[in-house]
Amino acid sequence: MMIIPVEQRQHILVHNMKRVRGFTLVELIISIILISILSGVGVALFSSSDQYAARLSMEQWLSAFRFSQRLALLKQDASNVLNVTLTQGSGSWTSNINLAATQLDVFELDRDNINVHMSTSDFVSACSVLPLLSFPATYYFNGYGDAVNSSSVQISSNTRFCFVGQESAELCLSPSGYAYAGSCQP
Repeated sequence: MMIIPVEQRQHILVHNMKRVRGFTLVELIISIILISILSGVGVALFSSSDQYAARLSMEQWLSAFRFSQRLALLKQDASNVLNVTLTQGSGSWTSNINLAATQLDVFELDRDNINVHMSTSDFVSACSVLPLLSFPATYYFNGYGDAVNSSSVQISSNTRFCFVGQESAELCLSPSGYAYAGSCQP
């Protein structure tokens, strides 16, 4: 083991301390500017969630329709149709999924002051001019996953749903039972 004299140890310690540097003033100022710009952009993005409310509502309905179609396909019951009944409360929609007399699922969908407009024939007009959807609204799926009416007859046209708030978002339910985000094709 080597013993280092005290004077030499102090010299090594002082020499190592000189190499340790902090940030320069320019580096600190640039960092502060970048953080302030990023925080300003972040606050602007999350300040108003109302502009996304229509899109979120549409996504919730889309999930409800797709889930219902999957359940209908799983049951593959040609004699009984699966029905989805949507009711509207002041702050939410309730989705009841039933097969025959059996309730399969119930869940709440946030409404966030969104109005739903619906049409089975007008696929080009602005959403706000379409008639409001009247509640309760019931939609049916047969064992093949097709969208049918209450008599198990397949529907022949798309159903256009428009979710209108600060912004609007569209959802289409096709006769094949497939629901998708976006505009319906005539």
